[in-house]
Amino acid sequence: MQQLKHLIAAVECGNLLRAADECNISQSGLSRSIGALEDRLGVQLLLRKPKGVEPTVFGLAVLPHARIVMNELARCADEIRSIQAGEVGEVNFGVTQNYSYYFIPQILADLNTSYPGIRISVKSGGYLDLIADLKVGSIDFVFGLLGQIDDDPDIVIERLREHHSRVVARTSHPLAQRQGEIMPEQLAAARWATLTSEGFQRSFIGYFFSRGLNAPVQVVKTDSMPLIQQSIASTDLLAVLPPDVALREIDSGELVFLDCEAPAEQTDIGIVTRQLGFATRHRNDLLARIRKHFGH
Repeated sequence: MQQLKHLIAAVECGNLLRAADECNISQSGLSRSIGALEDRLGVQLLLRKPKGVEPTVFGLAVLPHARIVMNELARCADEIRSIQAGEVGEVNFGVTQNYSYYFIPQILADLNTSYPGIRISVKSGGYLDLIADLKVGSIDFVFGLLGQIDDDPDIVIERLREHHSRVVARTSHPLAQRQGEIMPEQLAAARWATLTSEGFQRSFIGYFFSRGLNAPVQVVKTDSMPLIQQSIASTDLLAVLPPDVALREIDSGELVFLDCEAPAEQTDIGIVTRQLGFATRHRNDLLARIRKHFGH
């Protein structure tokens, strides 16, 4: 394990001296450790250069596996501490931007009540970025809107419910006053507040290009769903939102759903885990609460 830790530090620091300081070991000791790993694998993992080190093609191949091993070891140690203490534990997971604050805060509050002292780390981001984190074991699972990824035998996708986004505007928006269905040309001429995630941007721009239209002006681009809601509530911007996220403002009359097709691909809400990921009881409990919310 130490050899893998030393390899990761050397690559991330790009310098054996800095890596040795980070690992609290001498530079010669670090070099011997990595050399022993190279001897064991029978390949050179690092290129030693006058100004530092960089991974070889073999080093690049070993690195993601090394990170997974170290992350899973940390999960294992945490689960052991959790069993010993009864309550303490840690859950690290990712939520797509669309669902980063819808119902998740209440579930986390309930989880904290059940396990006082639990540590919860939540990363909000785009689907592809979160999947990359999941693959290296830095998060336990991903929840939210499912995107398109290449087949991977180590990735398990669990679909919970179909998702259909809607175009949302403030009640006084000019398009909200129109009678009848709003056409793509009118949406293209409007100004928007949108999410920054790669998957959403590809779908949003592709919707207009596929209809021979220029993509509309995106006045606000952010990874913050609350900022998008505040933007459309106070200006004549449009946004694509999950209906569940906007229901409170819709019910209060502050926002309205427009009568139009949403410029975003229809997908599913779901959970993504690693086939071989270490499953702590806190992770399983949190997943069970999410499934229950969606009737599973």
